[in-house]
Amino acid sequence: MNKHVQGFTLVELMVALAAGAFLLAGVSLSYSAIKSTIEVSKELENAQEVIRYTSKVFNRSIKQTQLTPTISADKSTITITQPSGVIACDGSATTAQVVEVYSLNGSNLMCSLDGAASERLLTGIEALSFDIAGELVTVTVKPNDLPAQFGNGINIDIALTNAILVKAYGAGSV
Repeated sequence: MNKHVQGFTLVELMVALAAGAFLLAGVSLSYSAIKSTIEVSKELENAQEVIRYTSKVFNRSIKQTQLTPTISADKSTITITQPSGVIACDGSATTAQVVEVYSLNGSNLMCSLDGAASERLLTGIEALSFDIAGELVTVTVKPNDLPAQFGNGINIDIALTNAILVKAYGAGSV
């Protein structure tokens, strides 16, 4: 009795193996590209949050002061005198004039209120500097893992709104 057994030839198996390997390679490349995109997206999201919060903190503080802030010689620290009745850097409402000192310690934005121990406000900052020109304060912040196309950081320009009003109208009308 002659039974004819059918199966796959060696060539057919090799073609199937090559096609499978090709598909697997394509899936692997797609996965690594997607993973890379997600990582970059998370880094940008974190950098954006650092910039947003830094902008919020300094906009509040600089706009409510009636005096021109002082900046250290190395431009790494800014000292802002706040009047009574405003929100201080620690979130409390001031009952008297207070002095806020902002600085960078490691990767942390720190604030000292009236010479007390500094409190951490934010983490994730690689570099922070301040500059002042007339009634305009420029805060340059560089979050950790900021993409190279942003250079040395993002500039946040903030006008000394209350200080300008005090000069224009006098302290009693602000």
